[in-house]
Amino acid sequence: MTASMETRKAPAGRRPAPRRWATALWAAYAQTVAFGSGAVTAFLAADAAAEFHAPSGTRLWPLGAFAIGFTLTASAIPRTGPLGRARAAGGIGAGALALLALAAALAPGFAFAVAACGLLGVASGAVVAVSGRVLAAAEVGDGSASVGLSAAALLAGIAAGVLSLAALPLYGWRGVFGLLVVAAVLAAWKFAEHVPNDT
Repeated sequence: MTASMETRKAPAGRRPAPRRWATALWAAYAQTVAFGSGAVTAFLAADAAAEFHAPSGTRLWPLGAFAIGFTLTASAIPRTGPLGRARAAGGIGAGALALLALAAALAPGFAFAVAACGLLGVASGAVVAVSGRVLAAAEVGDGSASVGLSAAALLAGIAAGVLSLAALPLYGWRGVFGLLVVAAVLAAWKFAEHVPNDT
């Protein structure tokens, strides 16, 4: 009389495990790109400032602007409550990250580069916050996998910053920011493709 465990339907709104894993993995990738943008800015700020012949006391201004924008935005986005339009928020945030990384790469002057890095921090903070909420809501594995993916995203982002130093002699700081643009475009595309609004 009772339905077997194998034939019961999943609860309404609950997506199959493979889709939840795809959502979580691409959200983690978006976080990686956002953390990576901060690491790249940290490692390359002095090189960018040197090209513009900025005074030595101002050479970390791009990093400072990024950090302020990142912290204010990540702190302002709620950590709990309904996700709402997560797909739109994360996709737009990652797209803005790509455009602002491009603006930093093409900066005609030091003040422009500082402003671009500050806004890049805003976009990165939004992506980290939204992606973190998506990871938590996806509930992959027993739920602890979401925490692990977010931690891995942070470590991978830092590693990307370290690798930017290896790429610096080949591409210059502008070229490294260009590589960040490519990674961010992929993040925006896949986030919009795999993250539903009703996560």
